[in-house]
Amino acid sequence: MVREKIKIAQVVSTFPPYRGGMGNVAFHLADSLSQKSLNLTVFTPKTCSQDHNIQSYFEIYKLKPQFKYGNSALVFQLAYLLFKYGIVHLHYPFMGASIPTLIAKLLRGKKLKLVVHYHMDLVGRDWKSYVYRIYNFIFLPVLVKFADRIIATSDDYLKSSLIYKYYQKYRSKFSILPNGVNLDYFTPKEKQHSLVDKYDLACQKVILFVGALDSSHYFKGVNYLIKAFEILNKDDVKLIIVGSGDLLKIYQEMADSFDLSKKIIFTGYIPDNELVDYYNLCDIFVLPSIDKSEAFGMVLLEAMACAKPVIATDLAGVRQVVEKKVNGLLVKPKNATHLAEQINFLLNHPDVARQYGQAGRQKVVGSYGWQTIADKLLEIYEI
Repeated sequence: MVREKIKIAQVVSTFPPYRGGMGNVAFHLADSLSQKSLNLTVFTPKTCSQDHNIQSYFEIYKLKPQFKYGNSALVFQLAYLLFKYGIVHLHYPFMGASIPTLIAKLLRGKKLKLVVHYHMDLVGRDWKSYVYRIYNFIFLPVLVKFADRIIATSDDYLKSSLIYKYYQKYRSKFSILPNGVNLDYFTPKEKQHSLVDKYDLACQKVILFVGALDSSHYFKGVNYLIKAFEILNKDDVKLIIVGSGDLLKIYQEMADSFDLSKKIIFTGYIPDNELVDYYNLCDIFVLPSIDKSEAFGMVLLEAMACAKPVIATDLAGVRQVVEKKVNGLLVKPKNATHLAEQINFLLNHPDVARQYGQAGRQKVVGSYGWQTIADKLLEIYEI
């Protein structure tokens, strides 16, 4: 095959400027591949938040959903649109695109190479958990059967995931491809004085969280971070929470109930081109996720690239990014007391925190640059 003639489609449920890990992975893979003169199109549902112009080397096709709920969208027209492509890279989970993608694969057979990028298990809460169980029982085995290649972000997460039961039968299809980070952008910098003044951070230590604050990202565990900060109870420490979504008001009310409105700063949405300044503003970065819906944690890579010590929960996949007592610390999920203790430890041991931050920077520079990840993806595509 000649690379220039291959048409590649990446299919993903969310896309920047929406802040979600899966969409950011799709963006950076598409951006890196298109810079290698590959013909690539991203298919994603149209939402109000995506009406911003995104500078890119690839085409973005915004699909009008037949039905939409949260980040879930039915896009049946995708089956027809994918007929023009030789490789379809489906970022899973995207329930509403799985069926039309399978239809395109079944009709085109070997002319279409289907790559399923398994980002995380579908878990959910309440009634959604029952819907996901049905989907996993009926459609996941079909998707695995007809996929030509299956990507997991780490061995650790793969072994704990729902897809692992198919691994022995389809072992040759599976590949490991970690997420990456933009090493040219996320780099250690001096604190921005304007932000220090804006948030009144002089003589203050800063704990940072970055992530979507919507119902689809309930698993980020921000409520446990707020509770841990209340337990920490230090006058010279502030918590900055970067992100927006329908849970923002709930978290603000929780902070108010703990009388922490002056100690916890909710910034709302911050554009990507300003994020690096927030990472460099902090002393410790925390990702307090609560279940296996968190399979990797790209924000951890971003913080580590800025040479910041990180604290994350001891979850499959996440613990391959954060090596305990090497570049950060791991805590028990849903344990605010343990989280507070680990934050306090790093605050009281700045030399250890600095050592973890430097080790984190070295790790991401060595293994997680997007161009390195894109080269590995081309090997998986076999082009």
